[in-house]
Amino acid sequence: MSQWIGPVVLKGSMVRLEPLCAEHAQGLYNRGRVKADWAYMPRGCFVDLADTRHWIADALATPGHLPFAIVDTARDRVVGSTRYLAIRPEHRSLEIGWTWLGQEWQRTAVNTETKLLLLSHAFERLGCARVEFKTDSRNERSQRALLRIGATREGVLRNHMIVQNNYLRDSVYFSIIQSEWPAVKARLEALTRRAVPAG
Repeated sequence: MSQWIGPVVLKGSMVRLEPLCAEHAQGLYNRGRVKADWAYMPRGCFVDLADTRHWIADALATPGHLPFAIVDTARDRVVGSTRYLAIRPEHRSLEIGWTWLGQEWQRTAVNTETKLLLLSHAFERLGCARVEFKTDSRNERSQRALLRIGATREGVLRNHMIVQNNYLRDSVYFSIIQSEWPAVKARLEALTRRAVPAG
């Protein structure tokens, strides 16, 4: 990776983010087989365990990506994945993306605390000036969620990426900058307290 950023375990009250590794394959496969959950991702759902292992290997080999497994600490289960990407130490900037969760953990405190842990580490440990997110323009739920936590919608990159089924997608960009972090953190902490627990 770089001297600025590297693999780290991030712990919250409900979530543990672990550096992604091959041992997470079975748990990820168990949660990542629902086609609808991957509708707006660059690729489709896992088709078998070998496919999951290939996805992990690809994530680990992609330059500028730092992937995590999301672990529900109450059950000690791997329930999804997320990552830092577009890492630019020279600009103190990175992106949070590739986030997905098994259906039971979507729209729960697990998702909210995952964002809180990633953003806290980015701004408070790494000293980021900017953290960005991008979403498929069709994914209105994700866009609403980013606005809800206090991210700023910056604009649309048209014909930005070719994703699954050869769809040429537009990407909507959002960001949080360093001066906004205290207010965003307070909002995320409040949302985490109010969020529905998984299960």
